[in-house]
Amino acid sequence: MEKLISMYDQLVIHKITYETSQSVVTAECELIRQNQRIYTSFLISHTDLNRIMARLIAKGYNLDSSFYESILFEDGTEIIDCKFDQLPEGPVILEEFEFADYVTEIRA
Repeated sequence: MEKLISMYDQLVIHKITYETSQSVVTAECELIRQNQRIYTSFLISHTDLNRIMARLIAKGYNLDSSFYESILFEDGTEIIDCKFDQLPEGPVILEEFEFADYVTEIRA
């Protein structure tokens, strides 16, 4: 799967969800290559999530509290749901972004 991920022109991030106690993050994305769109979901690392966030902040995206939702359960588990499609700056499009860690595509 790494070859497919490295062979895109643009990466559009729609939504990222993670549980604070887990080591992986679920990213709902769209890969664009030569005007073809592939909608998919990936499991990525927190390192790559941090790199994505840093890239977005550098591009001028405003990642305030309206951008994410936190769900806290009685057992202390917290789920963070980042809704990139709701950002006022428009869709989150990354170009020339390469994942640092292993990425797994989720298929039904």
